[in-house]
Order: sequence, then C-alpha cells, then structure tokens
Amino acid sequence: MPRSSGRQLRLALAIIAPSLSMALYPPSAALADESLLADTVVQTATFQNQPAESVLPSSQYVEGSVTEAFADGATTTPASQEPVARSYSGSSMGSVLACSCCNSECRTKEDKVAATKAMKSAHSGLFFGNNFSYLRDPRYDGPNFCGESLKNMDTRFGTISVGGETRFRYHNERNFRGANGLTGNDDNFWLFRQRLYADWQMTNNVRVYGELLDANSSGETFQPLIIEENDLDIQNLFVDLKLFDSGDSSLVTRIGRQELLYGAQRTVSPLDWANTRRTFEGVRALYQRGDFSLDAFWTRPVNVVPKAEDRSDEKEDFFGAYATMNNVGSGSLEAYYLGYNSDNTSAIPILNRNFTFHTLGGRSLGKTDGGMLYDFEGAYQFGDNNTDASHSAGFVALGLGRKMASTPLQPTIWGWYDYASGEEDFDERSIGDGGYHHLFPLAHKYNGFMDLFGRRNLHDINTQIITPLCDRITMLVWYHYLLLAEDTVPYNLVMIPYNQAGNAAEDRELGHEIDILFNINLNPRNNILLGYSHFSGGDYFDSATIGPVDEDNDADFFYAQFQTRY
Repeated sequence: MPRSSGRQLRLALAIIAPSLSMALYPPSAALADESLLADTVVQTATFQNQPAESVLPSSQYVEGSVTEAFADGATTTPASQEPVARSYSGSSMGSVLACSCCNSECRTKEDKVAATKAMKSAHSGLFFGNNFSYLRDPRYDGPNFCGESLKNMDTRFGTISVGGETRFRYHNERNFRGANGLTGNDDNFWLFRQRLYADWQMTNNVRVYGELLDANSSGETFQPLIIEENDLDIQNLFVDLKLFDSGDSSLVTRIGRQELLYGAQRTVSPLDWANTRRTFEGVRALYQRGDFSLDAFWTRPVNVVPKAEDRSDEKEDFFGAYATMNNVGSGSLEAYYLGYNSDNTSAIPILNRNFTFHTLGGRSLGKTDGGMLYDFEGAYQFGDNNTDASHSAGFVALGLGRKMASTPLQPTIWGWYDYASGEEDFDERSIGDGGYHHLFPLAHKYNGFMDLFGRRNLHDINTQIITPLCDRITMLVWYHYLLLAEDTVPYNLVMIPYNQAGNAAEDRELGHEIDILFNINLNPRNNILLGYSHFSGGDYFDSATIGPVDEDNDADFFYAQFQTRY
C-alpha cells in the first residue's frame, strides 16, 4: 500500500475510533458528548496536554507543581506512577463501593468531590495504570465521556476494558531540525499517534494487558527522526500474576513487553513527548506495603523499527530496583539502583556503546511547614567506559519553589539548578565515555523544550512560573541558562556528542532558552497544548567552526497539539 494511503487510513482510524465507542453508549450519554467531540476533533491544528509524565516539568507530587497545574488531576504514585494494587482494583474483581442509602440526599459534598477527582485521574500516562473504578461508585453523578461504556465490561471470561488515545501535533522548527542542536535546517510538519489498548482481568490473580501504537509524520522536508515514526506495532503485551495480597501488602509479577516510568523521569521514562514511546521486554516484581513500594526489574530495551517489527536489543540489559516511601515527614523519599550493560560496538568511535554503568540515586520532595516546596535528586554512576577505564560520574537536580497564594493569579515559582558531569578528555568523547549517562529519561521535561542538549556535561540554571489564567487555561514560562561543565562538547538526547568541526569548546556558554506553554483543558478527556520556545546561542557558538554555516545561532520552535482519550 502506498505511504499516502497508509496515512489516510490512520487519519480515518483516528476519527472513527472515538465514534465507534460512542455508538456503544446509551443514547443519553452519546448525546451529551456528541457536540463536545465535534468541537474538538475538527481542530486538527491544535493539540492536548501530555499526561502527567510527559512534557510537563517540575516535581509531580508537590502542591503547586507543574503536573498538578497542567494535568487536571491526573495524579499517580511516585515510584513507578502505577499503584501495585491497581492491577486488580479497576474491575469487578476489585471491591465495589457500598452505599447504605444510594440516593442523592446521601451523597455529601465530600463524596462528590472525591468521586469527581477519581474521574479526572482515571487515565494514567501508562494506560495499564488506568483506574475506572469510579464508574461503579454510586456517589459519582458527573458527566459521561466517550468510551466509558467499554470500561469494566463483565464477561463470563473475566472483566475487560478497552480504550485508547488519538494525538495530533504540528511542529514549526527553525534552525534546529535534526538531532544535533543548531543544525541550520528549518522544517514544519505534522505528527500523528494512535494508541489502542485492551485490559483483561481474567481472575483476581491473573491479568493480561495489550497495547498497540501507530505513529506517523507528514509534510516534513527532512528525513523523520527515529522517535517520529513507527508503523503499527506492539507497545505493551504482558501478563500480571498476583502472588499474594494480604490487604496491607501485595506482590505482583509482570512478564512481557512493558513500559517503565520511575519517579520524576530523570532516569527512566516511556518518553511520551516523542511520537513513538519507549518500551522494554523483561520481568518485574512489584511489592507494596502501606506507604512503601519496591519495584525490581530485569529488561532489555526495545528498538523502534519504523517499517518493521520492533525487537528487543539482545546486546543490552537494563535492570535495577526503585523504592519509594510516602508520607515521610513533609514529603516522600525515593532510592534506586539502575544497571545498564551494553555490548554494542561501532566502527565510528563516538557511537560505541560498549560499557557497563551502575547508578545509585535518591530523591526527596515535599512541602515544608512554612510553605516552601522542594525537590532534590542526585545520583552517582560508576562502572566501565568504552575504553575499559573506570567510570565515575553523577548528576544533581535541586529545586525550591513557593505558591504565591496572596497574589491575584496565585502563581507557583520555582528556581532550579541541574548539573551533569562530562568527559574531560576531548579525544575520548563517545556515547560510553566518562560523562554521566542519563539512561532512559524524559529529557524533554527538564533541560529545555527545544531538546537541544541531553543531561550530560551540562550546567542548567533555570527558573519557571506556573500560573492559572482561568479555570481551564494554565500558563508556564520557563527560562534556562545553559553551560558546558567541561571544555569539550555538548551531547544530544541519545548521548551522542556533537560538534560539526570536531573541535573542543573555546567557551562553555551554550546559551539561553525561553519556553512558553499554554495548556487548555477542554475537559478531563480532551486537551490542547500551544507552545513557543526561543534559543539564543551563547559564546560557545561564536567559534567559526561551530554552529550553522550561516552563523545564525538563534532558533525558534512553535508547536500545537490536540489529544483525546477514550
């Protein structure tokens, strides 16, 4: 089938899928959503906000954070952002809330607020963490949304939920199209992504989850990036086995292809900003007891093959454990060990991935009695580099903020310092050199929305303001001052060092970036993002052998995204 026909088929699927689920609604529910759906689907030049773990920065679990401001209630659990017991709580196999009187007079204001909050947070960034138990809550009397009739469907073979997501995004990129910072190339194009999932709770102890993803780009001048296209492929396909559940504690084993998301996503993320998403194959053990959770895993990264079947990389292993303790003093604590072993070699030295890295890290976040918000994270990394030299590196992220409740718009203001060590020897630069390797993060979330620099050999001094403009619109303004940590080179988001002339840096100042983002919540299932970013190159780019040949060291980025879930 010609490529253009494939795009037309995907576009038709994007429009038809929500309509099909609506057709299964009771008539009154379908009428309630029909006008809203029509208003949003036709706006193909605008798009929705990312889920809680995507484009939006800052600490997810602190009052006044970016995620709270933008995600409209899409809260999740700190460690893996997927409650261990969730696998069994969103179906008829879980507890159905009882009500002694079950009438409108019985429902208190607090009951309705709790049920509405559950409705808003039903969709997780990891769809296997979705929880639609509010649909069985007699206290819930809120709106119906497209696809709800396909959730918690009781069958003789268990309980089944199906749903998905459709996302369009428009990019206009000036002077930085490509993967290596300022490239001198301009481009504008569309990105389309479709996710469809089925969640089958076979018994109280056995669950099967599957998810398909189709990603495509259109209208670009240059070759699409690897993160922009992936013809219909399996994103998640795993089995959950509940080994025990004593009420206070539980243990679940997960086997198969699965996305990973931990903490603030500075180390491990499904990379939702990309048109494709990151996934792994392996086994996990998810343990939870009260406020403590522990997630241990052994996996292999899955490589995206745009026009063929995605396969796991047999030359790479990614493994570790992530622990979280909530309600510790004024906040939460996280601790983790992450191991990454790669036997991939290349004839091009800077592309060598023959290394073993071990990362020990921790994070503390919360709110003090005086109202100060804080988010501190750091890690030490050791092991062997490409050259078999001992690896010693690390990163630190320090954030302090405060919600200005006494001002009219009640903005939340944060100040941040991010540091990641770099390779000191210019001649040894490579993916596996002595600098800190950021593993599998959502880099887009922290070091500038233009994605010019990865978390390696970097100082990032930045400040952000998040403020609601009205009930449905929130604005983010974020300023970055970026510098090299060592007089060598910057790195891109996949840790490849780049410098067109191959010369060491004559100055460490990379430049300044300003990001402006508007999040428009049409309702809890439909969202629009509008963003603009500008980068002004620093003295690092003044060298005649660095940067675009026309010596234009500024860049601009405009994007608009619409996203709907059902």
